[in-house]
Amino acid sequence: MTIDKHILITGANGGIGFEVARLLAEQKANLTLLYHENQQQLENFSTPGQQLEIKKVDLANEKELNNTITSILQNHPIDIFIHSPAYPIQHRDIMNTTWNDFQKQIDLQTKSFLQISKLIIPQMKSQKFGKIISILTSYVVGKPPNGIANYVVGKYSLFGLTKCMAGELGSFGIRANSVSPSMVNTPLTDPLPEKLKEITKSQIPLEGRLAEPVEVAGTVLFLCTDNSNYITGENILVTGGHTMH
Repeated sequence: MTIDKHILITGANGGIGFEVARLLAEQKANLTLLYHENQQQLENFSTPGQQLEIKKVDLANEKELNNTITSILQNHPIDIFIHSPAYPIQHRDIMNTTWNDFQKQIDLQTKSFLQISKLIIPQMKSQKFGKIISILTSYVVGKPPNGIANYVVGKYSLFGLTKCMAGELGSFGIRANSVSPSMVNTPLTDPLPEKLKEITKSQIPLEGRLAEPVEVAGTVLFLCTDNSNYITGENILVTGGHTMH
């Protein structure tokens, strides 16, 4: 199987973003990888025979982000956009969470997603094809855990925008979907209390363990293939049975 598309991935140096990039590289996709800090994961990343761009950009900086995406589009279109950025999770209760904590998450998760989408959608419309995929969390379904309200609210705002895009853009051949994993074994979850992780594992029917990044990436890969072309507006749970519709 090959995916002969130009694919943009934000948060490509993160646990999930990197595995998504790796799987897509195996399928011969042309990749543009965006990161902000900690480039170590991407230093030796290669895609022999395919186009590869790796760019550092602060998604919270509107001007910098606009210039970066505009520059990319001058060289080639973006057929598929995968949004997977993340700040380190800070565990604190709502009474100790400021509005700025919420705003930072909303700006990273949703504002940058909207800004990028508005730049790439005109070209998607003209070719009557495009795929937009947001990486959420299973916490947007059912009861979220305590202590990470700003993270959950940021993901909820991204969830809502993705659904709205699916409704408005479907007539132009543009699909918008989300993937929502439960707790994943990545550096992002390292700051979480071990007790919370053990409780989560005990509630997962499938082998009683956390998800691995490649297991989430596999679902994203499916959404990038033609096998998913009649799917839009969906939020696909990858939770080992921890959360069920």
